[in-house]
Amino acid sequence: MTGGPLPAQEPYVGPRPFRRAEAPLFFGRSREARLVRDAWLSERVVVLHGAAAVGKTSLLHAGVLPLLSGEAPDAPGGAPRHTAVLPVGRLVHQATWPLARAPGPGGHRFTLLSSWTPAGRSPDPGRPLTAVLGDVADHRRPYRILGAIDHFEELFTVFPERLAERERLVAELARALRELPLNLLLVVRDDQLAALSGYEGVLSPQPFTYLRLEGLDPDSARAAMTGPAGRAGRRFAPGVAERLVERLRTSVYTDRLGESVELVGDRVSPFELQLACSALWAGLAPGEETITAESLARLGDLSGVLAAYFDRAVRDVSVETNWPEGALRAWIRAAFVTERGTRGTAYRGLSQTADLPNAVVDALVARHVLTEEQRAGSLWYQLAQERLVEAVRASGAPGGPAPPAGQEALPARPSGQEPSPGRSPGQEPLPARSPADFRAAAEAALGEGNFVSARRFAEAAARRSLEQGDEWQFANLLAFQGEVARVEGDLESARETLTAARSEFESQQDTLATVRVLTALAEVCLSMGNADEAVELGRQAVSRLPGDVPARTTLAYALWRAGSPADAEAVYNDALDLDRDAARALHGRGRVRIALRDHEGAVADLRRALALGLPRADEDDARAALAEARRHLGG
Repeated sequence: MTGGPLPAQEPYVGPRPFRRAEAPLFFGRSREARLVRDAWLSERVVVLHGAAAVGKTSLLHAGVLPLLSGEAPDAPGGAPRHTAVLPVGRLVHQATWPLARAPGPGGHRFTLLSSWTPAGRSPDPGRPLTAVLGDVADHRRPYRILGAIDHFEELFTVFPERLAERERLVAELARALRELPLNLLLVVRDDQLAALSGYEGVLSPQPFTYLRLEGLDPDSARAAMTGPAGRAGRRFAPGVAERLVERLRTSVYTDRLGESVELVGDRVSPFELQLACSALWAGLAPGEETITAESLARLGDLSGVLAAYFDRAVRDVSVETNWPEGALRAWIRAAFVTERGTRGTAYRGLSQTADLPNAVVDALVARHVLTEEQRAGSLWYQLAQERLVEAVRASGAPGGPAPPAGQEALPARPSGQEPSPGRSPGQEPLPARSPADFRAAAEAALGEGNFVSARRFAEAAARRSLEQGDEWQFANLLAFQGEVARVEGDLESARETLTAARSEFESQQDTLATVRVLTALAEVCLSMGNADEAVELGRQAVSRLPGDVPARTTLAYALWRAGSPADAEAVYNDALDLDRDAARALHGRGRVRIALRDHEGAVADLRRALALGLPRADEDDARAALAEARRHLGG
């Protein structure tokens, strides 16, 4: 895959999957992408399977979807007319906190519904899957709906005891396949194929079409190395890429007698290739335009590259954010590795994620340690790759030095049963549960769409923090309650609790937190149709913190919604003067420029916003706006 703007920074994605916006950097998989696209368009159920970390998710996002949208140079026409392509679905929000004894109304279904619900709407956990997909069919009148579910093995591996929930989801998918023009693409690991095949006759009367993804052959691996480097203005010296391919194909086998032999495989792991190339790139000097044999020699032993990559990222984030390394490592283990040794997730609040400032989380995302995902109208984070779990576990000793002065220590997350804010039958309350414990349980319930439990736990957390005299944490928990109500769609409650949080933060003279709440309030007012009130709130936020780009971006959007596109463009310009890579500001200015009939400027803004990366809801809107701007330009 080629085409699109040059990357501004490192062209290798490291230990995480490719995103759709990174298709211009995705080389070596053109044949496989066309094969999956053709099968998905023609067959009712296609199973894309392969070993862990072989690149299935990357192929879907950066290979297949660009072909269907017409963004890839070898498929300018895209998908056939009247074909609706749904956002990629997921089944599980897996929190590190033990979930509720009863799974609640959502679970696997809610996560999938939140993936497929049109952008800007709150998913209804009780609504049948066929009704959600029927909205797509009625709105676009397609003769084909393409739906993909990534990591489908999670249906069997995460919470395997929830058999009834699993059976209900399979039954709903089967009904959708019977009643709607739906073609399903299920992406699954090899080790769960047997479990999936047991449902083949239940899901569809037609046999599944199975496509296996292998590692990269040597030529494709060389293209995956040289293509991104070339787009970033660097080249491999003759023979260097081939030498690195050979190193990645070679492994050492030691038998029981201690004798070792080198084995050369036919394929290269895309995960190991990206990791090695990312480490190689990081070791280049600023003016080093050619990657030479000496550059390759500095790479060192490939077996230690992953741990070294993680350690370097943590050190860099520690320096950037003034957060001690030991505390950072302990937090990453607590927040993103479950008791089962798998990846956990954490919810992004207004100012904190799992009790750490969002600035620290953003720095870890920028270094590919964490990856973000849009679920249920909110952002959630997890480790960028399953293989990072072992690197995190092996990194440093538990605990660590205290956080910087004025910042709270990281709370330990207990490993016992999920807390109950009231008495259990015949038992006393559990006094050891902290506000952080209750908030963690609330986040887990929110991720499942169990809004009743999410509200209950959030209220218990706020009450417990007030009892302990922690006014700052109480204000944060009020803001979190507002976010829960907002995701649920209860906008009046969201406005009420966010307004209370604003008062608390103002009394504490916490300017940044006040601005974050004012911005959230403005967005709630926009959702309620009160554009003028949103403009006033946005102006208050900007007046308190003129250099805050998110506040200016929200004010600009509110001005546009209030009928002042010229004023909105001016505020977007101010935001982009502060940060030229603010993707949401570029996205907003692009839409405003369409309204102002500056279609060339709109195309430039929207293309750059998509290249920088947007949340799923914004990405869908930006792609639609880009298509509109191009239509006005006649191409």
